Amino acid sequence: MPVHTSPWELLMIRLQRFSAGAALALALSVAAGAAQAQTVFRINGWLPPTHPIMTRTLKPWADEVAAATQGRVRFDVTASTLGPPPTQIDMVKDGIVEAVFSVHGYTPQRFTLARVGELPFLSDLSEPLSVALWRVTEKHFAARDEHAGMQLLALWAAQPGRVWTSKKPLKTMADWNGIKLAGGAAINVDIAKVLGGVGIRAPGPQAAEMVRRGVTDGLFIDASSFTDFSLQGTIRHLLDFPKGMYSATFFFGVNKARWNQLSQADRDAILKLSGERLSAIAGRNWDAEAAKSRENVKAAGVEITMASGAYLAELENALRSFEEDWLKAAQGAGVDSKAALTDLKSIISSYK
Repeated sequence: MPVHTSPWELLMIRLQRFSAGAALALALSVAAGAAQAQTVFRINGWLPPTHPIMTRTLKPWADEVAAATQGRVRFDVTASTLGPPPTQIDMVKDGIVEAVFSVHGYTPQRFTLARVGELPFLSDLSEPLSVALWRVTEKHFAARDEHAGMQLLALWAAQPGRVWTSKKPLKTMADWNGIKLAGGAAINVDIAKVLGGVGIRAPGPQAAEMVRRGVTDGLFIDASSFTDFSLQGTIRHLLDFPKGMYSATFFFGVNKARWNQLSQADRDAILKLSGERLSAIAGRNWDAEAAKSRENVKAAGVEITMASGAYLAELENALRSFEEDWLKAAQGAGVDSKAALTDLKSIISSYK
């Protein structure tokens, strides 16, 4: 026999179906809203995850950003690199990743102004140089926008570098003749050449491996990298300076289009944590790591030669052309290069 359903029962069935559908729609809406509410910026991790840049600078900063934006913006580091260090600027512009950091000197043809921080004998510490680089960029270089396509969030310098060798020390100008040295920045290659040696371009980790295998006689790095790249037992000699022979300068930024999709409130919150503040933190952290690493240098029995007197004067005279060349190139790029360099040196010398 057919089963007859009363009008009341039909109404209840329809209400139940409507309620279930409404609940499902609401759940999907909430889930979609939650997904839209969080923006994830992937930082390409081309350095080991234990490197101090990752553990002491970028990770704590990312945690601060998450807290300041109440979880709406998150920065994660990729599990492995999606491209080699020299490609970072193109990767972020093209949207392959949303955030990158790298060294200006890896692509010197793209950066003229920012490489002022590489010049010889500017500073013995990273923090003053990092802050000076940020301020001078804001004041003198912003209109040139060498980091076009990115929202620049920080600039910092590695602690100014020294020269490390595996077999013979560099105690006189004659010792430079024919020596083969690797370094990550173009200025490293040029310094080696000017002083009579042979320079080979290779990012820090590769430069360390080259000296370990005996492909080169040494490398250009700062003190912290002696520990970071496990050079104990390989490096026997260090040529040190009252102020570093050069530095490597870094940029950190995000894809501009992705940045512009954030709310103004979130952009303001991130900028408050970035800029000169983050540049100073990165430099301060680098100095702290370098100080710790120097203890490892001593413990490893590395012979340290401090350039001084006539030897230091000869080195300074031989490398003076780097400053002159930068002044000409920056002036040609439409910048008052003398004013910019004067400001940079003044900020470094007065920094506390």
